[in-house]
Amino acid sequence: MKFIFCTCNVSVMERITNLLDANEVNSYQINDRVIAKNAKGAPRFDTPIWPGYNVSITMQFSDREKADKIIELLRTFNKESAYGNDELITVCSWEMENYFFD
Repeated sequence: MKFIFCTCNVSVMERITNLLDANEVNSYQINDRVIAKNAKGAPRFDTPIWPGYNVSITMQFSDREKADKIIELLRTFNKESAYGNDELITVCSWEMENYFFD
């Protein structure tokens, strides 16, 4: 089982969620208006000086192969679809001990 945490500029959120939907990721959560100072690109503090903000998307997978596929698709997004440093997404993942919704 795997947990994936992704942060991205709100300007690419729809492209990321479309990617997830197209690959049958049936469960994910979005936290809106996440202010951030990123490793690359300008800070996004949703202020007049540092406009914009991030969103975070969290996903849980019981199927490790599917999780690995999504991680690779997100990596490909950065390499092929991001229009510069301000559209790069950050992705991290880790193993989960439990995943249930009963």
